[in-house]
Amino acid sequence: MAEVNGQPGVDDDGNGYIDDFNGWNFLGTQESLGMEFTREYYRMKKEGVSESDPYFVKVKEAYLDEKSEIMFMKVGINTSLDELNKAETVLKEKNFPTDPEKLQKISNTLTGKYEEAASMILNTYFMYGVKKDEMLDLKKEYDTKAKYLTDTTSTYLLVGDNPNLFVDKSYGNNKPNTGSMDHATHVAGIIAAGVNTIGQCPYAKIMSIRCVPDEGDERDKDIANGIYYAVDNGASIINMSAGKYFSPKADLVLEAMKYAEDKGVLFVNSAGNDGADIETKISYPKKFTMENGQMKFFSNMIVVGASTWMTEWSKEKDPEDLAGHFDLAASFSNYSDKIVDVFAPGVEINSCYPNPKYKHESGTSMASPEVAGIAANLKAFFPNLTAAQMKEIISSSVRTYPGLQVKVKGKNSKVPFASLSRSGGVVDMMNAFKRAFETAQN
Repeated sequence: MAEVNGQPGVDDDGNGYIDDFNGWNFLGTQESLGMEFTREYYRMKKEGVSESDPYFVKVKEAYLDEKSEIMFMKVGINTSLDELNKAETVLKEKNFPTDPEKLQKISNTLTGKYEEAASMILNTYFMYGVKKDEMLDLKKEYDTKAKYLTDTTSTYLLVGDNPNLFVDKSYGNNKPNTGSMDHATHVAGIIAAGVNTIGQCPYAKIMSIRCVPDEGDERDKDIANGIYYAVDNGASIINMSAGKYFSPKADLVLEAMKYAEDKGVLFVNSAGNDGADIETKISYPKKFTMENGQMKFFSNMIVVGASTWMTEWSKEKDPEDLAGHFDLAASFSNYSDKIVDVFAPGVEINSCYPNPKYKHESGTSMASPEVAGIAANLKAFFPNLTAAQMKEIISSSVRTYPGLQVKVKGKNSKVPFASLSRSGGVVDMMNAFKRAFETAQN
């Protein structure tokens, strides 16, 4: 309240951040950053690190793989767009529709070059699952990826910090709504929307902290400072869906997460979207520390995988194949019976979008705020619950599916759904409240 009622340009509440009415933006005017492996690759080349160094080999491999994928996608998208433009020109000669859905209804009546043009548009639509305007968005996305694949220097110039100095915590600005707000708005709506679409906890207060870019990898320094900011400014729950596979300053983030644990702040983190076992493919921020060769998990952290609305896929339940023939576990969701705590709905979740509108999105980024919203409800009705208690309540009250076998990316046969997380189930708010009542009475 000191900032809201204070003087513009003055740090009225003395927290080190001027006019931070709505939160803080640790990225300044920067909307996108390079990939972490790009920053590491060029850093090590500049420092003369041996190309036979194991870490250098790993980083270089990731860099070249990403470069190859981006170039492959750019060529494919540009070629398809050229062919689509030609096909549309042909169809417009006779005023035939070019929208795939309308075209599909008349395609069997077309002949000659018009039939060929229609086939081109429909084949592209079914191959990529997008229309031309959406493919133009894909082109823009991969052009941006290509640009930031080699970007190693611009970040600190726009953010206004020394990237190697951690103590300068007040860099950035007080405008957390900089850049694309699509993802952030959708996530916030899942937690706290109160109009037209109801969030899990409509009366929750959102503290907006921008430390993850629209494109590229977040910097460890920004993530750590974002956590400290949230904790020091009164957050009870932190929801985050950052993730990458290289983290040169991982210790900074782990220290910040330990700080949140010591202060009793619940940390809800998405498992990631690579359809991988994250026990064998470690992602950052790490969900655990190592002590005497053993994993030690944070008592205040819940790691969330994404589930669909079906225990078993069928055409009747999913006529548009939005789940890609996958069952209860979403096709993209990471999993681990040691690291992922719970699953939560994360496929085709309807929530708020800027401009304003509503949109269905999928990802563990949608599953994580489902859990954060449940936690917010628990905290509202049972304010004395600790972060560790909320984690235990949410994890122990999941809905389980004994004997259920599900499809998992990269595996030839189905596996037990119970083997994909520590709890073996999907969150259930009603069960969580029952468990919370039991805890409060003891």
